[in-house]
Amino acid sequence: MRISELFDELNQAELGELLDLPVRGTEAISARDIRRRVDRALDEDPMERRIHMKRTYKKVLCAALIAAVLLTGALATASRLNLLRGWLPDDGIAELVVNTEKQSIENGDLRLTLEESLADETLTYIAYSLTALTDEGQAILDDLQQEQGRQYHWTGEGITTGLEPSADVLVGVYATSSTRVTNRAPRNSSIRSESLPTGQPNKLLFRSYFLGKGGVYLTLDGADGQLNVPQSANAQSAEIEFDFPTNIPLPNGEEATFYSLRLTSLGYALDAKAWFADSIKQQFELEYMLHLLMKDGSIRTMTQLAVNNTYTGGLGRWNEVLDLKTVDAVILNDTAYYLNGRAPKPYQLPDEYQIVRVEPETIYTVPGTKNGVPYDAPIPGYPARDLLEPFGGTVDWDEETQTAVLTLGEYTCTVTVGSPILQYGDGETYTDPFYPSLAEVINGELYLGPFSLEQFLGLRCCGRDRYTGEIMDPTDIQAVYYTK
Repeated sequence: MRISELFDELNQAELGELLDLPVRGTEAISARDIRRRVDRALDEDPMERRIHMKRTYKKVLCAALIAAVLLTGALATASRLNLLRGWLPDDGIAELVVNTEKQSIENGDLRLTLEESLADETLTYIAYSLTALTDEGQAILDDLQQEQGRQYHWTGEGITTGLEPSADVLVGVYATSSTRVTNRAPRNSSIRSESLPTGQPNKLLFRSYFLGKGGVYLTLDGADGQLNVPQSANAQSAEIEFDFPTNIPLPNGEEATFYSLRLTSLGYALDAKAWFADSIKQQFELEYMLHLLMKDGSIRTMTQLAVNNTYTGGLGRWNEVLDLKTVDAVILNDTAYYLNGRAPKPYQLPDEYQIVRVEPETIYTVPGTKNGVPYDAPIPGYPARDLLEPFGGTVDWDEETQTAVLTLGEYTCTVTVGSPILQYGDGETYTDPFYPSLAEVINGELYLGPFSLEQFLGLRCCGRDRYTGEIMDPTDIQAVYYTK
């Protein structure tokens, strides 16, 4: 029996399953091409035609032939879509299992397939595809490809927990229940989606992460049913309740109440409220008051662990899969709250883990416009020593070359007065495309201009004070708060 006859005896569903084997993100492999190559090989040797095969083996043979090609060469390790690449380290999935069991629903023109997922109580990562089944479906995909910059135009922008599916959303990603921490108010959810290349004109591939949920499901407009995202095996969870008779003072002079914190393998949900007199003028991200005490005695900060998203109201994701078995306690306000339920105990953090407030100084101006009127826009800089030394960092200044070497822990970079070029790492350089200088000397003191302190020095901005509360005006900053 010929290989072609084996294919011909499969029903449409079986054939479709076998022909849908290309691994997304790699060079596509066509099962039909495999069939043609095998046929040519058989035609070259007439004896092969006369080999008898039992019909009971036809499905196994087809699958084995295709799998043999898929598992050779560079494709041997391409068993899944690597949806977390760029979000988590390649080896950072730890014990969690990425779900690769596909689910699909159709509306006649399109097929929506849940390709992969990784989920726990606070965060869901998903990869999903849209496949055209008709010319009309292909036209829809072509339209989507024309709008690559609009990542939310079909996912339901501004999704909040518990939002009901909308008929005008092509693909919807929704929460099944509210995210609650210690049964307080439901928390809003946040979704981020982006497209991935497939190399196939009839298929689009996307990935998303969904912050804050009880469960997540996908819908396709016009299709029956929904795709429920499963929880990942071995997901961990711990919840801590903070019990304070009074509010906790914040570095910006205001106060906040911390109610509880849920930690999971993938992210966190913090229930806390700041009692700002003016939330527009004073912004402070409360999660940066927290530190994790590890069982080996080390301290890990939210700057080290949390991905720097736009503010999401106490919901966040880790930049790695966090093994909670390695975490002993959460430290807040010089008190350790233990994950195993032990009574809280005082714990004094070292000075290097404090939050530092620095005030800007105009270091130069650049031409700009405000309300359509040209003006000299002031560029703020921050005193280097006031910023680094409280964290244990150093500033080594060379007067002759007007160059400073900035060191903080494992970070080292070099700036030169009047230059947009920054040196870091092992001889690498960064040139700022917008600002003419990344360092200036004002009244005998070195000020650092607008470059990424997080990327090059490991410091993260966790709050700002403004003069008038004009959020979109960067020149209105009165002070900035940094943490290590």
